[in-house]
Amino acid sequence: MPDRSEASLSPRPVSAGAPGTAPNMSAEQPAVEFRDIDIAYGKFVAVRDFSLSIRKGSFVTLLGPSGCGKTTILRSIAGLVDISGGQIMIDGRRVDDVPIYKRNIGLVFQSYALFPHKSVFDNVAFGLKYRNVPKPEIARRVGRALDMVRLPGSEKKLPSQLSGGQQQRIALARAIVFEPQVLLLDEPLSALDANMREEMRVEIKKIQKATGITAIFVTHDQEEALSMSDRIVVMNAGSVEQIGTPEEVYERPATAFVADFLGKANMLAGTVSRSDGQIAVTLAA
Repeated sequence: MPDRSEASLSPRPVSAGAPGTAPNMSAEQPAVEFRDIDIAYGKFVAVRDFSLSIRKGSFVTLLGPSGCGKTTILRSIAGLVDISGGQIMIDGRRVDDVPIYKRNIGLVFQSYALFPHKSVFDNVAFGLKYRNVPKPEIARRVGRALDMVRLPGSEKKLPSQLSGGQQQRIALARAIVFEPQVLLLDEPLSALDANMREEMRVEIKKIQKATGITAIFVTHDQEEALSMSDRIVVMNAGSVEQIGTPEEVYERPATAFVADFLGKANMLAGTVSRSDGQIAVTLAA
């Protein structure tokens, strides 16, 4: 494991995109950029010096224990949390000072947040009606979204007539139906049982790839992050510990925290006395 004493790497910015692409090598405008973000509640600093660049069409996961700041970061993109410093950019446009309703963001909550008195059709169509989309186009888009989440023909049902997994699919359909620039998923699988969680992982990833939408996923579940992500941002105490592909963060953890959080690890204290770039000689502490 690399010898690093910093509690936070705080990349400025680190590119998080699809596997096999080198950071900062493409001239393509990032889908999302965080530039030196700070978020504080009074004297309590929830997020400090957070910088990240996310490529278009990638699936990036913010992973960490409860209270590490990952959901706070997600909510700041949607405009549900105000930042104390820095900038948030979407497709090159600063949005941290833009009203919530003017941000083209799809959001899937842990609790589904469906309207219980509205039909499936009206739940999915809600964002389109708010944007004054013509009725024939609304019907077409809702039908297409329901096809994508494998619930065609459910338009007239109420949420109470659906299982938990089906409700989550409707929440996902509602989030993608208006073709948002970024899809935010805030621990959307935590309320499901183990079998349904595994099925929905596959479904969410399949839909994300089919639509080409940029997705930011929040979870504290290591297995979810490792199985779904193009890049993982491991967070701890409001700061970034490591950013990399699932293979990189699991096989080459940058800090003791990452090694311990992502799985069982044998960690020995020592000092590197010499190295030729491939083999290091370490003296035990």
